[in-house]
Amino acid sequence: MRLLAALLAFSWAPVSHSPQAPARGTQLDRPFFVGEMQRLVPPDEVPFQPRETATPVIDEAQTRLYTGTHDGKVRCRFHGKNSWIYRARGAILAAPLLEGETLYVADADGKLTALNRFTGKPRWQVDVHEELTTTPTLSEGRLFVMSSEESITAIDVKEGKSLWKFHRDPPGGFTIRGNARPRAGHQSVFVGFADGTVAALQPQDGVARWTRQVSGSGDYLDVDWIEAPEGDPRIYVASAKAGVMAIEANTGETAWTAAIPGANHVLVDGPRVIAGGKGVVVALDRLAGAQLWKVELKKEHYPTQPVTISGLVLVAEDRGALLGVDAQTGEPRGAFDPGSGFSQPALVRPGLAYIISNGGALYSLGLLP
Repeated sequence: MRLLAALLAFSWAPVSHSPQAPARGTQLDRPFFVGEMQRLVPPDEVPFQPRETATPVIDEAQTRLYTGTHDGKVRCRFHGKNSWIYRARGAILAAPLLEGETLYVADADGKLTALNRFTGKPRWQVDVHEELTTTPTLSEGRLFVMSSEESITAIDVKEGKSLWKFHRDPPGGFTIRGNARPRAGHQSVFVGFADGTVAALQPQDGVARWTRQVSGSGDYLDVDWIEAPEGDPRIYVASAKAGVMAIEANTGETAWTAAIPGANHVLVDGPRVIAGGKGVVVALDRLAGAQLWKVELKKEHYPTQPVTISGLVLVAEDRGALLGVDAQTGEPRGAFDPGSGFSQPALVRPGLAYIISNGGALYSLGLLP
C-alpha cells in the first residue's frame, strides 16, 4: 500500500505516449513497472535534441518531490500538484541538494540559491559568475560546487557568502563536457579536473593537501566522477583516459587501476565498484580492481551514473533506455525507453524510483523484488 500511495502522490496524468518495447524479458522478470508519467516541460517548449541531466530529489517523508529542468524551472510537487515553481536564470544541470528545510539549487547562469523548501522563496543567493554544473556538497558548514570553468567554490551555508575558490586551467586539447561533484571525507574535499588532476583540499581554506595527475597526457584527460565512501581509506575516480582508479585518500597514491576507455562514472556498492565507460558498464572487485562482470551497451554509447538498490543496478544509456541489471551477476533484467531516452541517474527509494526523460516527463517506477 505504501508503494501505491507513493506512486499516486505525485501523479496527475496517465502515460500519454507509448514507450518503446523492452529489449528483453517479460513483465514477470522485469525489475520495474511504469507507474505514472507527469509532463513537466510542455511539448512545445522541449528544445531540439533535449537533454535533462538533473535527478529529482525527494524529502524524507516522501511527500514532496523537487525537480530541476533545463528550462531553469525548479518545481515542488505535493499531493499531485505543483506546490510552487521557482525560475532560475540558467538551466538546472544537476540535482538540487535538500538539507533540512532548505533546497540548494545551482544553475548554469552561475547562481547558487538557497530556497525555503516549503514555499520556494529564496533565503539567499550568491553569484559565482561561472556555469555551475554539479550538485552542491555540504560539509562543515560550507557548500562546495564545481563549475565548467574548472573551479571549485566554497560558500558559507548560513549567509551565502563566497569563502574561497580553487582553480586549474583547462588543458589545451579536447575535453569532455561535465564535471565531478566535489566529495567530502577524511577532513578533505576531493575534486577532479579536466586536465586529469585529482586534488584533496582543506575545507576551511581550499589549500591543497595533495594533488595527483592521474590521466597522463594527450586529449580527453577529464576526471568526471569521484566517490569517497564513508569509512573507506580510499577514494574512487573515473578518468576518461586512464580508467577507474582506487586512490589512497590520505596520500593520493594509486592502489589499483582498471583500464576502461572513456570511464565517466563510478559507484561503490558493497564489495563491488560499478563503473561506466565507452560502450560498457562493468563491476570491479573493490579491493583489487579485477573485473567481475561486464554489460555491453550500444556502440559509442556512454552510461549515466549507476544507482543500486536491493541488488538491482539502474543505469541508462545516455539518450537511451533505462536498464535494469543484476548487481551480483551483471545479468540484464529489462529496459524502458519512453522514446526520448534518459540522460540522468534515477532517484531510488525502497520499492520505487523516479527519473525525468529528455522529453521533460517525470516517470515514477515501481521496483519489483
